[in-house]
Amino acid sequence: MNSDFSPKLINNPLGDPGMMVEFLREQRALQFDLGDLSSITNGELLKISHVFISHTHIDHFIGFDHLLRVIFGRGKTIHLYGPENFITNVAGKLAGFTWNLADRYSESVTMEVTEVHADRLIKAKFKAIDRFRKSDEREEPFVDGVLVDEGGFTVRAAILEHRIPCLGFALNEKYHLNIRKDRLEEMGYPPGSWLNELKKCIYEGKPDEYLLQIPAGKNRSQKKSLGHLKKQLVLISPGQKISYVVDTVYNEANKARIVDLVRESDIFFCESPFLAEEEARGLERHHLTSRQAGIIAREAGVKKLNVFHFSGRHTFRTEQLVQEAEEAFRKI
Repeated sequence: MNSDFSPKLINNPLGDPGMMVEFLREQRALQFDLGDLSSITNGELLKISHVFISHTHIDHFIGFDHLLRVIFGRGKTIHLYGPENFITNVAGKLAGFTWNLADRYSESVTMEVTEVHADRLIKAKFKAIDRFRKSDEREEPFVDGVLVDEGGFTVRAAILEHRIPCLGFALNEKYHLNIRKDRLEEMGYPPGSWLNELKKCIYEGKPDEYLLQIPAGKNRSQKKSLGHLKKQLVLISPGQKISYVVDTVYNEANKARIVDLVRESDIFFCESPFLAEEEARGLERHHLTSRQAGIIAREAGVKKLNVFHFSGRHTFRTEQLVQEAEEAFRKI
């Protein structure tokens, strides 16, 4: 499938959970969970614009300090999303350091933090220039599970059960835009940054009458309507859906929430700490078994299932975890 997104797990299935989704045509990435980040280069970490935290158990949030260390003094604004009490968790992390020298940095960092509740989103800012004191706290409605809605994609969340609230996430690429290079050459239009502007206008839903400026030689340009350029140059195809679910219990109500969130995903990254024979243990620990992950994937009609977050007790049985999940998914 054509897509502008490239997802990858940041650790092996036995390591701390986490997924990075890189933008193939931008210097940008989204990060899901902040466990051990040692496998990610500083260059990759600097691409991150948004971070989505399922919950703040240590294996999902220990990497916060690592990320902060890399982005500090870089002039970045980074958006973080997490469950109930997340703002308090972030404030506590930041309060653990001494910031008396922060105002010496001309390039500061700002964290815009969103806490997800069933009926509302609570937002706050933490600015390095203000020694990370909490500011601008406010509330917004939480509508249809949508956390982010940009031109080309949305990110939705569902509140799941793990003794504490735990968020599952679904990233939806609205559609994929591909420039027809053969037509570009036929029509005498040069390649260049204006093509990114063309895509941006389509993603933003600008009207077909909107005029776009195209380079036409040295110090010259011409204007063409968005509708004309879209018809002549752009192939529009369905986008990719990527879902991420960890640390949650298997019961009918929770399963229904997961299925609704991940339905028809192209790739479903799902935890699978326990073997099928350990169903009672999974229920006690509020985690899924391999078979339960496969059942959820099948009922949601996903195209590909990628199980991970295996229990360390199964270091030598990882193939069995994958096989059990696949058998339930394919109903073998």
